[in-house]
Amino acid sequence: MNLSDPSIPRIPYQHTYPLPFEQGISHTRVNYLMQTYWHHTFTVSILYIVVIRWLEYWMAKRPAYDLRTALIFWNGALAIFSIMGAIRTTEEFMSTTFNEGLYKSVCYVFDQTSVTAHWFLFFAISKLVEFGDTIFIALRKRPLTFLHCYHHCSVLIYTFHSGAEHLASGRWFMWMNFIAHSVMYTYFCAVSAGIKVPRKLAKCVTLIQITQMILGIGVSLSVFAIKSLTSWRCHQSYTNLYLSFFIYVSYAILFIRFFINAYSTNKKVIESDKKK
Repeated sequence: MNLSDPSIPRIPYQHTYPLPFEQGISHTRVNYLMQTYWHHTFTVSILYIVVIRWLEYWMAKRPAYDLRTALIFWNGALAIFSIMGAIRTTEEFMSTTFNEGLYKSVCYVFDQTSVTAHWFLFFAISKLVEFGDTIFIALRKRPLTFLHCYHHCSVLIYTFHSGAEHLASGRWFMWMNFIAHSVMYTYFCAVSAGIKVPRKLAKCVTLIQITQMILGIGVSLSVFAIKSLTSWRCHQSYTNLYLSFFIYVSYAILFIRFFINAYSTNKKVIESDKKK
């Protein structure tokens, strides 16, 4: 796919005040690399699982590492990155959604030279960096869930597949993820620092993640309706669309299940203990 192809519907929006690191990257080159090598994210994901399983085996007879200070800096850095990403992508997202309409916000791509395009590149790279979350879990001998590993692997694969397509609805997926991660990593940073966070706030973090998944399903269904029921242009392949729908539905189910197990079940146990 050629990014300069005039048949690709696009929003030529440029940010009012681009920062120095948000300029100068050749996104034609970046898109070419993603188109050529995105499938290697499967290989990276397999290596990730192998390394994590090896770490768990290696740590089996060793005491857990504390890593409190490192974890504070790790979560703090990802929180700052996510907050910056949310702030910097909000301008184009809001302008497109409210000035151009919902249809164009899910079907028209952002300009390949824009600030948003730069932040999509940073966003994609961050999905590799976030594998570090699992390394901390393994070294601290904390429970490692299927949801955690599946989420990291599938997000990496889908993000790079979307980058190869220069996905139009990617502005929604990226912006929502930045918002959710801004809250999530800030919460993790506070917990790592030993700050007593109210249980209700922990619930809110998971509810924000569930909301993100439900909105993702809504965006995917909207694109499907546009592509199948109208003749309007919409820049998203059916392959990517089906993949996004499957991923968001599976995330919604897993996060809702996590919420029920983590909070509702505990609540019943507490209430039962009180009756005794």
